Formats: sequence, structure tokens, C-alpha cells
Amino acid sequence: MGQRMEIKEINEPTRNWTVDEFADFLHYRLQHGDRESIRSWWRSTSLLCKLEATGLAGLDGDEVALTPAGIELRDALYLLEDSPDIADANLNLRRHRLLDWHDHALDPEALLRLASGRSGKVRVEAARALMDEENSGDRSLADKLATNPDPKVRAIVAPYADPHLFLDETAPDVIRAVVRGGRADDVCRERWTSPDEPFGIRLAAGALVTDGEEVDRMLATMSGYERIRFLCKYPRLAVGKRAVDACRVGGDEPLLEYSMTRVPDGYLREALESKTDHWGLKSRVEDYRQALREAMRLERLFAGPDSQVLAEIRGQVEAEIAEEEER
Repeated sequence: MGQRMEIKEINEPTRNWTVDEFADFLHYRLQHGDRESIRSWWRSTSLLCKLEATGLAGLDGDEVALTPAGIELRDALYLLEDSPDIADANLNLRRHRLLDWHDHALDPEALLRLASGRSGKVRVEAARALMDEENSGDRSLADKLATNPDPKVRAIVAPYADPHLFLDETAPDVIRAVVRGGRADDVCRERWTSPDEPFGIRLAAGALVTDGEEVDRMLATMSGYERIRFLCKYPRLAVGKRAVDACRVGGDEPLLEYSMTRVPDGYLREALESKTDHWGLKSRVEDYRQALREAMRLERLFAGPDSQVLAEIRGQVEAEIAEEEER
């Protein structure tokens, strides 16, 4: 009987059901037949009212009993839950099907339809389900969603899909996801760091740039403010003269002065002698002064500056700092 119900016949009586009410009807209430004690419905009174109003259930003494129409709807819902046609169901039924832990995972065909459906929340949840451990980030499934109109969906599948499918991508969050996935190659880097690309795309792809000359070429095509933003985003590149030049042109040097490294003495002296500017560097120099005082006190523990143990500890700390900067 349930197989003969059209999707619109299912959607109509359930149009105002919540996600929790779908879960109650399918997995908590009436699990042992077509009738159940009214005492079991004390937390489901809203669902009961809706079932009674649509002729799907009614009271029979001290029991809630499904009507023939209610039995037919329940059977049809069970069939719909495992069908790709779930993509055409009411929003809250789609959300219930993706979220409820009682159900086994939907098959990829159904999830692909949901990921291209009407609701943004359902699209995102379906895409996450497709990329979960069970599907192990299946590249073929990810490739199918790489051109999905929803950038949130594309960002979810981007770490698993063919990176070349995103060469014309316009959403920075998606580019960041591709880079994070570790699949981007030189073709991607050249495209996304090109001066023809919007700054947001170049900023998102900055992690792909490691060559100093390439960094300088990129910075030369940016405005002063963009240079500051780029180097603040990737402090490992905010080194020496490159960082100083960005500060002088950018007009917002304090932002970068909190992260730049290998600062030339000339710029440091200029900062320390300034009465009104360079508060970022002044703050860091003072932090260093205080840390050095404490370190010099603690170094009295060791035999002297040539202590092998001291050298080993310094080496460990330097390695830890380098590892942190690479993240």
C-alpha cells in the first residue's frame, strides 16, 4: 500500500512536522504495532495532535491507534527513507533522515540528490555524509559535487576532489579547502596566484607559495593594504626587508609588526626611537627583554654557555618553533 503513495501524498499531511516529530513517528512511537498506551505519548503530544487532526491516528480507550491512513503513511515513509526520492520530501524529513542515528547511511545516489537539493542545510549535511569515513572521501563522489552551485558544498568536497576542477573557482573558502587537502599542484598554484585573480583567491592560495622570488612578484601586484593582509596571513613569509617594505607602503604597519621576523637593525632602531609609531615592534622588544631577563636567570642552572645539555634544549626549542611556523 505504501508503495502506491505519491511523494505529494506523503508531503501534504506531514508538511508541518518537525525533525523530532519525524523521529518520534518512525523510531520511538508505535514500534510494536499499530497502537500504544497513551502514557507513552507524554513527550509527543504535539505529534499526536497533528496525527489526530489529519486523520492518521486517534484515541481508542487509553491507547493511541493508527488509522488505516496512518498505517499507509508510516509504511510509505519507511520506503521513502531508503529511496533517492527522499530528495523530494519535506525539508524536515530530509533533515531527519540525514541526522537520525537509528538509520543506516543513505546510498550515494540519494545523498547526491540531497546535496543538490533546495535546502542549504540539507545540502551541507548530505555532502558531509558523502565524505564521511564510510565513503572514505570517495574521489568520484567528490568530483561529482565539485561543480555544485553551493560554495559550502564545494568546500566540503574540495579536499577529496580533482583539484583541477577548481581552477576557475571564485570562492576563497573553496580554494583554502583544496589547499588544505594537499592535492593542489603547480598548475593550481600558477592559476590561483596569478595577478589576474581577485585578491581573495590569491590570499587563499598563499600557502602554496614557498619561493621567495615568487612571493615578491606576488606582493608587487598588490596594494599596500593587501600586502599587509597577505603577510599577516602567512607570517613565515613576513621576513626581513620584504616585511619592512610592506610596512612602509601599507600604512598599517602595527598589524604586521606583531608577526614579522628577521627585522633589520635599522628598522628596529627607527621603531624604538619613534615617539608615536611602531607600537607592535616596541611591544615585542619589551616582551623579549622580559623573557631574556628570565632566561638569563634560569641559565644559571647550567655549567655555562658551553653546556651540552643547554645546547640540546636550545635545539629542541628551535625545532618546536620551526614546526609551529610551518603549520
